[in-house]
Amino acid sequence: MSHGKGWSDKRTSRFPGRTPHSPAGPGQTAKIADSANFARKPLISLILPVLNEAPILAGALSGLPRPPDLEILLVDGGSTDATREVAAGFPHVRWLTAPRGRGAQMNAGARVARGDLFVFLHIDTALGPEHLAGLRQAALDPRVGAGAFELRLTPPTPFLRFIAWGANWRCRLFRLPYGDQAIFVRRDLFFALSGFALRRPEDLDLVFRLRRLTRLRLLRPPVDTSGRRWLKHGNLRTSGYHWAVLIRHLAERGLTRRWPRMGQLFSG
Repeated sequence: MSHGKGWSDKRTSRFPGRTPHSPAGPGQTAKIADSANFARKPLISLILPVLNEAPILAGALSGLPRPPDLEILLVDGGSTDATREVAAGFPHVRWLTAPRGRGAQMNAGARVARGDLFVFLHIDTALGPEHLAGLRQAALDPRVGAGAFELRLTPPTPFLRFIAWGANWRCRLFRLPYGDQAIFVRRDLFFALSGFALRRPEDLDLVFRLRRLTRLRLLRPPVDTSGRRWLKHGNLRTSGYHWAVLIRHLAERGLTRRWPRMGQLFSG
């Protein structure tokens, strides 16, 4: 699987500063060289943009795994509710502020993240230990440059099951995940593309640019994402809006120059 020009399959180039696992000889115990450095530097950076999410924030953060190779960055876009006060109850979560907008917030998190793999997670998408295991395998596989998870919407009403089924087939056929599927990108690839655009849909734009350089990997098990938008605004209205955004974005990419090849990682 190719990652485009300049991409190497050598693990040492994928993990600058890390030392590979040292095999054990007869009668010896396997050990990791420079284990102190390994413990200091996380393998995976979980970046969550938030805005006025106090009612669901505690439940979302409580449900996240807390292994030593994971760092969690919460990037606030100017919340006016109790989001910061709720976040203060989770001292292992790093609090950041950024200009409002998912693209700007996720870029801000990526600029200070220390992991080899960036995972961009919506606050209403649940990530459990089984998902972290898949991410860990992806981070250690030099063939994987980026990807996302299959989707499951909750509550599992017939309409939301149908929407998730369609989203998963879209990903299998076209490698086109959306932001509510926990998109992940290898650090060097994200920086090579200069991150997210500051305009919406920033998730679609990044995916299209990623597809020029790598084949996105679709992981299982599915992540559970809240169907609150459909429940609040109605099934047909919400689905119609998503289709309109996709069609408009495809038209703009094909007919205009509004979406350049590089993101805006260091703009705003």
